[in-house]
Amino acid sequence: MTEDESWSVDEAISNLKKAMSEGNHNAADVFSSIDVNNDGEINGPELYKGLIEHLGNSLSPAQISMIIKSLDTNDDNRIDLAELSAALSEEE
Repeated sequence: MTEDESWSVDEAISNLKKAMSEGNHNAADVFSSIDVNNDGEINGPELYKGLIEHLGNSLSPAQISMIIKSLDTNDDNRIDLAELSAALSEEE
């Protein structure tokens, strides 16, 4: 991962944390709003739409893929609530 790629992932997480605190939401709220098909996992298209909804950021498919890869600790190419919670609760 290059420095630019890691920065964009960190920036997306940081922006999500900021939006979460400004809206008084917790990770579960954010997760359920992004997991539109309610399957308990966030896939690429859901993450793309969720970031636009929460942050107004339209990211490239490569950036979405990087975010998923960086948060996906069990290598299923999806983000579950535990993975999102861990990412959003990390100290900055």
